[in-house]
Amino acid sequence: MKHKKLKIFFLFLIILGVLLGTGYYFLPKSNQKKYLPKNIKNEQSLRIFTAQELSKYNEDDPKLPIYLALNGYVFDVTKGKDFYKNGAGYHYLAGKDSSKDLNLIGGDIIVRKYPVVGKLK
Repeated sequence: MKHKKLKIFFLFLIILGVLLGTGYYFLPKSNQKKYLPKNIKNEQSLRIFTAQELSKYNEDDPKLPIYLALNGYVFDVTKGKDFYKNGAGYHYLAGKDSSKDLNLIGGDIIVRKYPVVGKLK
C-alpha cells in the first residue's frame, strides 16, 4: 500500500512538472525575457542575414564560422565551437534563429560572451 501511494505521488510530481514546464514554454513572448546586445558601435553597418544564409553557418562547413541568431541579432559562437559542433549538445541552435529556446534559458550567456556579427532579416 505504501509503495502504491509513493508511485502515485511521483506520478503527480511528473505531471505537475510537465504542466508547469509547458506552460512556461508557451507563455506569450511579452512575458519572456528578451536578451539584446548592449554595446553595438555601429548597428547600421551590421551585415543582414536571411534565414537561408544563416543556415550555412551551422558547422557543417569547417571553413565557416558558427553563427546563431537571438532576437534579431546574429552572434558568432565559433569561440565555443565545442558546444555547437556536430554531435555537441547545442548543435541544434547553430545556423538558425534560436530565440525561442535562448529566451527561455541561456540567452544571457550568448549576449555576454559572443560578438554580434549581423542582424537577421
